[in-house]
Amino acid sequence: MAAQENPWVTLVSQDGHRFIFPRQAALGSEMIKTTLSSDFSETTSGRIELPEQRAEIVEKVAEYLVYKDRYKETKGEIPDFKDRIKPEIALEMLMASDYMEC
Repeated sequence: MAAQENPWVTLVSQDGHRFIFPRQAALGSEMIKTTLSSDFSETTSGRIELPEQRAEIVEKVAEYLVYKDRYKETKGEIPDFKDRIKPEIALEMLMASDYMEC
């Protein structure tokens, strides 16, 4: 398997926490998709540094991307993701999701 075909992606927060999750889910972010499909070193390593994002926010973004991937084919009722976000981080999540184009 070639390095760029690695089934996992690692997001690293500003405080050094690493979040490893499936590449297929990560591709739900246009920013991650662009980064992994270009000539950047992240393409082969699968590791993306997010120096502006705290661990709590990166964790929720990764959780959302997995959630989005899991329910993309669902035709029935989908649980509301906003119930998983604490009100005190909602604005920060909105800014991070905008930056990452989720």
